[in-house]
Amino acid sequence: MTDWAPPPLASEVPPTAPARPGEILPRPLDGNRAALLLLVTQNVVTGMLVGLAGLPLGLSLALSFVATALLALIFLRPALTRLVQDSRWRTPPAIWTALGALGLGVVASRGILIFVQSVAPQSIGKIEQFNTAGWDRLALLIAGGLLIPFAEEVAFRGLLMRGYERARGPLFAALASSLLFAAAHGVPAQIAAILPIAWVLAWAAQHSGSLWTGVIIHASNNFFSLLLALLLSGSRLMDQAQEQLRNLKALPLGLGLGGLLIAAACMFVATVWLRPRADTPAPVGGRLISGSLVVLVALILFVLASPYLPLAEWASAVRVSLGR
Repeated sequence: MTDWAPPPLASEVPPTAPARPGEILPRPLDGNRAALLLLVTQNVVTGMLVGLAGLPLGLSLALSFVATALLALIFLRPALTRLVQDSRWRTPPAIWTALGALGLGVVASRGILIFVQSVAPQSIGKIEQFNTAGWDRLALLIAGGLLIPFAEEVAFRGLLMRGYERARGPLFAALASSLLFAAAHGVPAQIAAILPIAWVLAWAAQHSGSLWTGVIIHASNNFFSLLLALLLSGSRLMDQAQEQLRNLKALPLGLGLGGLLIAAACMFVATVWLRPRADTPAPVGGRLISGSLVVLVALILFVLASPYLPLAEWASAVRVSLGR
């Protein structure tokens, strides 16, 4: 496996390089709408199917992906047309870049979790026990490990980040998309752990000039995490891990600081290595905040506050759609 030739470095082209002939980049509004549609559809459909209809989790996630795709084709067709015309959609993935970035992101994420466990151990919560069996385990692997990561990459790195790049440049776009993506997972400890992976996803897509590099990273992380959880689910090892979490005590602060230092080192390496390539024109400015972004942020805040609301039990059922 070899990486395809990436676009030229930013230093090798004029700072005001025009877009490729016939290329129309996604707009910030496209990304805001896509992220909102994804978040609402996944939460509502998964919550209704799991919490109300009693369907197994894998099937519910697969149906939520179908609902998201259909609604996107209906309401976001112009945005999706701009996306498939974008060079990042047409550029093949950089395989080795994806694998290296995945390793850095996973190590940084685990380092952050060690730090969180040293300062706020009870925020880690319990290990997710998936209420699924038989053929639904395969459905869960396909939906949660492949389909939904693809949908999230299209929404957050394909449309939202690309639109923000057009308005404010790659650094702002990477930061904004990473923060929104991590916050959408709705659990403080998960947000802290997902931020490094979100940053790597954004930086890898900008570095390789391919949306598919991020898809490979995201799908690999989700698929193998789900596979491990499913293999251990119901086992004696998982029961022991759950018991340890129930009696969780803070790790030594020194160990936590060590985890934080390792995470910072990984993020430094990723940031220096995965320099953005000049596959966008110079930022043109424009409005970023829209009604869809305001609703998206409000929904994220609601999910964060849901454990303290009367809907906490229902919200915990739907949060699994984003907090896999």
